[in-house]
Amino acid sequence: MKHVRAAEWTVLVGSIGILATLWQPWFSYGLTQETFPPRELTVVVSGWDGLGWLMVTLLLISSLLGIGLFVAFALNAGDASTLPFGATLGAVAIPTLISLMVVLFTRPGLGMELPSAAVGIEPAGWVGAASMVLLTAGSLVSIRNERTEGASRAYTPPQRRPVPSLDAERPSAS
Repeated sequence: MKHVRAAEWTVLVGSIGILATLWQPWFSYGLTQETFPPRELTVVVSGWDGLGWLMVTLLLISSLLGIGLFVAFALNAGDASTLPFGATLGAVAIPTLISLMVVLFTRPGLGMELPSAAVGIEPAGWVGAASMVLLTAGSLVSIRNERTEGASRAYTPPQRRPVPSLDAERPSAS
C-alpha cells in the first residue's frame, strides 16, 4: 500500500462515491393531488432509474476501472498492469463526466415527459457528480508517473564505447 499515491486514493473515493450514490435518490418531482384538502406528494427517483441505461453503464465502467487502478497500485504491480487501467480510465472518465453534467443540468423528464423545471436534483445527485469529478481528476493525475525509484523504475545505462584511437591505420591514398 505504500506505492499508492494521493491520485489513486482520489480515484478510489470517487469510484466508491459513484457506486454508493446510484441507489440513492438523484432526482425528485412534486405532484399535487386534486383532493380536498389538496396534498403534495414528492416522488424521488434513484440514479439507477433516472439516469438512463447508457449513463449508468458509463458510470459503472468508470467506477470499476477506478477500483482496478487502485488495486493494481496497491498490489505494487508494474507499469504493465497499472497503465492499461489508467489510460482506459482517462479515456472513459472525461466523456462520462461531460455526459453526466449534461444530464444533471438539463434535468431529464425521467421517462415521463415532465418539464425540466419540475424535476429537482437531490443531494445524492450532487454527491455523485462530485464523485465523478474526483474520479476523473484522480485518473488524469495518476497517469502521470513521477516516480524514479523502485524496482519497476530501475535503469542501468549501457557501458560507454571506447574512444577510437588516432593511431589506427588509415587507408593509404594511392
